[in-house]
Amino acid sequence: MRIAIFSLAPLNDKSIMGGSQKILHELSASLGDYGHEVKVWCSASENNQQKFTIGDSEVYPNLLFRGKFPSPYQVSPINLIKTFKVIREGSDWADKIYLHADGIYLRDSFSDKKIIRSFHDFIYDESIISALSLNAQSTIVPSDYLKNCIEATLVLSKKNIIEPIFTVPNGISFDEKLSSMINKNKNLREVNLLFPHRPQITKGIIEAIKIAVNLQSKIPKNKVNLMMPYFCEGVNNDDTSLSFDQILNIAKNQKAENIIKLHEWVPYQNMKRFYSLANITICPGNFIESFGLVPLESVVNNTPAICSSVGGFRNYTNIPAIKLFPYGDIDSAVDNILDCLEIPSDDIIISKEVISDKYSYKNMISGYEKIITSDSVMRQKISIRNNYNLRLAPWCYIENDYIYNDYKSEKLFLKNIGSVISNNKTLDAKSKELDSDIIKKSIDLGYFIEDYKIENI
Repeated sequence: MRIAIFSLAPLNDKSIMGGSQKILHELSASLGDYGHEVKVWCSASENNQQKFTIGDSEVYPNLLFRGKFPSPYQVSPINLIKTFKVIREGSDWADKIYLHADGIYLRDSFSDKKIIRSFHDFIYDESIISALSLNAQSTIVPSDYLKNCIEATLVLSKKNIIEPIFTVPNGISFDEKLSSMINKNKNLREVNLLFPHRPQITKGIIEAIKIAVNLQSKIPKNKVNLMMPYFCEGVNNDDTSLSFDQILNIAKNQKAENIIKLHEWVPYQNMKRFYSLANITICPGNFIESFGLVPLESVVNNTPAICSSVGGFRNYTNIPAIKLFPYGDIDSAVDNILDCLEIPSDDIIISKEVISDKYSYKNMISGYEKIITSDSVMRQKISIRNNYNLRLAPWCYIENDYIYNDYKSEKLFLKNIGSVISNNKTLDAKSKELDSDIIKKSIDLGYFIEDYKIENI
């Protein structure tokens, strides 16, 4: 089968930028193993305009989008017209079309072929607009969290009929035995914290520095180091990332000049060494990770991780070597680090077994292949269960009498909510134990939505 893959983001044969690009790279390398002929079209970049191969797949970086985020469509009309032509020619060649991290609005250019797409975030306007206004035969997402967020948004938009959304968890590859474990955290003179994310405010760069400073005050006899990347010119494809000088200024303001250790952005294939150098990996931001590869990859490399309880990170409560803390709670984050420095080796081994079982690389590739090549067309119907029944929005979670909202990075106080809400996260809006005015406010702010069900037609 001929499969054409289109990506709004650039793809490079030698470096990988972020989790979504990693998945695209692995799909490009592996779909050919199932006997398919695969071609990939992605955005061109200044240093990447020549055809190359990944596995048996040919990659053509000649879509003339901007190649950077945000505003990837900020290009001239003639470049958009040229891109239409490339997409049409690729679609004419293909039997199946897969849009990776769909944000391609040019649906008229796909030669009326059935489209399979994936979403890897529900933050940027390209993905939200695509989900709300553009159809596909099927949609693939990496987590139930993202699936639930998209479905809830479609409910709020009063959609009645939708395409199926399938969860295919991102896969983690293992290069060593699950029982292999090196205890790095005994008799430490230095504690190395790793912040392996894009240097962005929402990824938690300020929180990471505050955590490191606070930790240093708690363990004055040990030297705390915070390893953090910066982008060299020509490497960054996201204009929201901070520069080297901006990161240094933040460190100076937090009195962390002697703690922060900046290094150039590390290609994905070299990350295992960095994970192994660290004692703890930290993911402290309010960026809404739809999945969150970093803590899983860290644990696979024998390094526990701490994460803010935001978005897809909340899926990891059953992994002992990943500790969660409320976003912005620096003291709780430091307490988690201190716990991780004493973590038993068995917890790492158990965690790796959970990751191996639930986040199988082989299952990820086969899951994508099955959905992309399927000829079955299925539609689903949304219906409201009861006008007075409310469901906690999937982008929220309850802690005692507070509801945290991922999109607002704020907590709403709602007295008794922790005891009134059911195990399936629903409640009766007429409950006398709840303040009716606060309930109305919580609905208006998107903390609660109408309870619904989705059925195959």
